[in-house]
Amino acid sequence: MIKIEIVQSEQGFLELEPEWNPLLEASGLGNIFLTWEWVSTWWRHFGRERHKPWVITARDGVDGRLVGLLPLALQTVKLGGLRLRQLAFMGDDRVIDHLDAITMPRYREVIVPFFVECLIGKRTKHDFVRLDAMRSDSGFVRVLLEAIEHGAGAGHMIHDSVCPYLSLPSSWESYWSSLGKQSRYNFTRKAKRLQARADGPVAYRTIDSKTELAGAIRELARLHQARQRQKGNPGAFAQDRAIEFHTELAGHFLEKGWLRLYLLTVAEHAIAAIYCYKFGGKFSFYQSGYDPAWADCSPGALIMLHAVREAINEGVDEFDFLRGTEAYKALWTSAARTDRRLRIASSLPGWLVLRGYQVAYAGLRAIKSNFLGWSHRHVKAAS
Repeated sequence: MIKIEIVQSEQGFLELEPEWNPLLEASGLGNIFLTWEWVSTWWRHFGRERHKPWVITARDGVDGRLVGLLPLALQTVKLGGLRLRQLAFMGDDRVIDHLDAITMPRYREVIVPFFVECLIGKRTKHDFVRLDAMRSDSGFVRVLLEAIEHGAGAGHMIHDSVCPYLSLPSSWESYWSSLGKQSRYNFTRKAKRLQARADGPVAYRTIDSKTELAGAIRELARLHQARQRQKGNPGAFAQDRAIEFHTELAGHFLEKGWLRLYLLTVAEHAIAAIYCYKFGGKFSFYQSGYDPAWADCSPGALIMLHAVREAINEGVDEFDFLRGTEAYKALWTSAARTDRRLRIASSLPGWLVLRGYQVAYAGLRAIKSNFLGWSHRHVKAAS
């Protein structure tokens, strides 16, 4: 027997802390974005202001153990002139990937249908469900889509997000030799150019103490924003609250041994930074930045190479670049997995907004297809 409850109060959510990470560990998901540290820190900085907890819990009916949860939040949003009650994963307004329902494996087949019923059943009171960055092999997503397709009364759309990753060998020497002669030459040339230009010692620093953490996060934000402004982008650290969020989060991760934050310095002045997490047997690359004044030395590429080397030396199997098809990721790997992005409507206002999403997405695909066709024709004509 399984007991299902939807936790909708802040107090009830906070009381889940002692059980949260042990359940995540037992689930085998190995996803840092589902840890209590990530979710609760997001709640303090972004969640409680505009959201209400909507965490579906499953407990063993005999001993009361927590055996499953789906950490969602409810928010009233305005979309297309309509006010909607929208459900989404806690923290999904940040970049988070590979999400799934958290369940003990032996209870999974029993629990997942209950979770699906809570989302799209006849007694639902929300209008719209947004599930971003769901694992493509998620049993929860499979059962959810099957229920929709078999007449659950909900409309949906789905598309994929590309998530590049690099499989790592057991030694740095193996990786270095796999790069090829030209790539090794280019990295060596960049490092020599940096050394020649530097007016002081060049060093890679690992941030491993709380006393230097806040300053390092500020350096990361400064370097990231400098590069993004050059590209005409707002950047991930444009708001002070984003810096405050990551400063607190990095502190929790440092205590747990999950933080991997590196600075590339010249004469003790940071010219590049990279912010990664080690969890579940892999490195996840979250954010980076470099000083555009040093662009001719490729500090962004050099510090990425340093992070990959650290990952290999720590014995992990994978360097996960997370979602996004940025051109620089293709320089490091051609391997990628996909996460799924779902939009589910369960009311008339929800259906109207879903239709708007479908039209907009089809329009973007048509524009992209026409542009690629135009480019191909003109390149062919020019040749």
